[in-house]
Parts: sequence; structure tokens; C-alpha cells
Amino acid sequence: MLTTIILALYVNDMLIVGANMVEIDKLKKQLSKIFEMKDLGSAKQILIMRISRDRSEGIMNLYQEKYVEKLLSRFNVGNIKTRNTPLETHLKF
Repeated sequence: MLTTIILALYVNDMLIVGANMVEIDKLKKQLSKIFEMKDLGSAKQILIMRISRDRSEGIMNLYQEKYVEKLLSRFNVGNIKTRNTPLETHLKF
């Protein structure tokens, strides 16, 4: 049976994602023989993205609020007031 594992690596941060924990554990053991690694458990954040998961549905969501807040602050528009914008009634979502 083919198993898909996604390994995301950025400098010294690594995220391993997959449905088969046995295969993920095998990969981590193989990598730890070559590289010095720490297993920090389930990820709650990577880079500036917050991770949320629903294991029962098999869904993972990535949120970038912190990144957006950082951009707004950088360009000094973090305290602007929001306004409602009318939505056309014929648009369906």
C-alpha cells in the first residue's frame, strides 16, 4: 500500500504530515540517524502560520493572522476602521 508523507523543511524547522503514524515514526527514526533532531510533538505553528486540525474529519487548516497583523503593522494600517461593503444579492457562495 502506498503511503503519502509530506515533509516540509525550512532552515531548521521541519513539519511531517501524513495519515499513517507508523510510517511517519519510521521516517523520523531514519532521519534521526543522520541528523540531530528533537520531536516537539504535534505542531501548533510553523513559520508564522497557526495550525488547526480536526482528526475525526482528517482536516488540517493553516491560519495566517499573525502574518497579516505583522504586515498591517509594518505599513502602519493596523488601526484602520473597517466598513461594511454591500454584497450583490445575486452572488451565491
